[in-house]
Amino acid sequence: MSTMTKRQLLGLGLAGLVVAGGAGYALTSGGQAGFEQTFLTVDEMKATGGLIVDIRTPPEWVETGVIEGATLLTFDDPNRFLAEVGPKIADGRGLILVCRSGNRTAAAAKALAGRIPNRIVSIDGGMKKVIAAGYSPVPPA
Repeated sequence: MSTMTKRQLLGLGLAGLVVAGGAGYALTSGGQAGFEQTFLTVDEMKATGGLIVDIRTPPEWVETGVIEGATLLTFDDPNRFLAEVGPKIADGRGLILVCRSGNRTAAAAKALAGRIPNRIVSIDGGMKKVIAAGYSPVPPA
């Protein structure tokens, strides 16, 4: 068995980052391959340049309000969802998914992972945490 040099180990680490980064995938603590589940404030979401999609239902949008500028599209079928959202992220920007608590976005992100090369972020804690962090939602358009 041969011993690897620090340079070889570094090269392997960088190769892994290039492969993962080139595919637009990342892992966060406790994350799944192909998407991230993390909390971002609305300002942080917008700073990424990603498309923010609220996947809750229309009654939920009315009940709590929505993130200004977010695309409102209930996630019920990955094919229908991608048909609607795909052209909006064809430029390679990330896809940021928001629901009430983060559970539906995790499931949706898992269903989409590997189907698109874009970075996919499931907002951990959902709108409950976004609002608790101080964001004031707007009424749905």
